[in-house]
Amino acid sequence: MTAYPAHERFRGPRPAVLVLPGGAYRFHSEHEGEGYARWLSGIGLHAFVLRYPLMTEHRFPAPLESCRAALEWIRRSEHGLDVGTHVGVIGSSAGGHLAGLLATGTVLPTEQLAGPPPRPDFAVLAYAPADLYLLPDEPVEWILDGRMDLRGALSPVRNIDADTCATFLWATAEDPPGFPNALAYATALFDAGIPVELHIYPRGRHGLGLANGVAYGEHGDNHIPHTARWAEACEAWLGAEGFLEDVKAG
Repeated sequence: MTAYPAHERFRGPRPAVLVLPGGAYRFHSEHEGEGYARWLSGIGLHAFVLRYPLMTEHRFPAPLESCRAALEWIRRSEHGLDVGTHVGVIGSSAGGHLAGLLATGTVLPTEQLAGPPPRPDFAVLAYAPADLYLLPDEPVEWILDGRMDLRGALSPVRNIDADTCATFLWATAEDPPGFPNALAYATALFDAGIPVELHIYPRGRHGLGLANGVAYGEHGDNHIPHTARWAEACEAWLGAEGFLEDVKAG
């Protein structure tokens, strides 16, 4: 896990965010990892980018277990940073799927936990698969290693409860998996009485990241100015919901 401390102009305890990049469970997209982390650091949050286990070598619940452990590690402050009262999660695509599983406290039928799983205080999901039944069978079968009986259990939209955290969602109308999944998850959150904000932008493919034209690694150089405003909207949402209250600019 790589830490990106909040910018030095911010003093005292600060909120923290677990960053889960996308990559179809085959790789980790740098523009949804380092790219997000540098943005979050700039608005006063400690960001921690996790390279969770991939399905090329592992199977569920390995990536979910890794995310839970990372969330607990951030809260314990063993990293030496001054973390405040709020620890959230942000994820894109596959990383957004994991963020949704964390937010809903998902536990697989095959797991035996000693207690309730750790959950984030807030969640930001970008074009995330929230309902695996809205995806074609082939990629789902690969992700689940053929265990299609876990399709419902690994669909965050089907695991929402009263303890699910407030969530910011965004996708684009040109993204076949992202658009319907964002709508489905937002609707389910609303129906459950969970605070939710949803943004659907008209243009942009799947996997845009910040969409600000800055490249990280081999991806992320797309520049769609209007869609890129999602980050500004997200920052405003974090403030409005009180998740930036630990932040004090020096």
